[in-house]
Amino acid sequence: MIQRKQTLFLLAVAIIGILMLFIPFIVLGGDTHNEGLSLSSAFQGYDNSNIYYPVFLNFVVIILSIIIIFLFKNRVMQYKLSNLLVVFNVFITGLFFILSFDVAFGKFVSYQFGSFLPIISAIFAYLAAHFIKKDEQLVRSADRIR
Repeated sequence: MIQRKQTLFLLAVAIIGILMLFIPFIVLGGDTHNEGLSLSSAFQGYDNSNIYYPVFLNFVVIILSIIIIFLFKNRVMQYKLSNLLVVFNVFITGLFFILSFDVAFGKFVSYQFGSFLPIISAIFAYLAAHFIKKDEQLVRSADRIR
């Protein structure tokens, strides 16, 4: 049962989570140069400790989406965890914008495509939850017929 629609959506969530590590979500412009800030900046010696929160949540999203793919026998748990993925992705988006206010004191901030990737990931997680719920309703209706 791994070849379902929701598996593709959850795989897309994991791939987007990996892409979020490398695509900058804001560009900080100072007087002399522009600096792109991505989640991998936490591992490259960026000195702001607030970047670790979205990095941690992003790793949780990547790992959880891969785990959810293999929980295909327990659709109720799969549905609940997919909804949790939606919440985590929305929370990551909020942390991106809060972090930009924190680091932007005296600098020009430009939001990049990477800051909106968690929203796309949340949409895919929602679609996965929708199709998981649809499968569960189909199985329950088939059980009623027997």
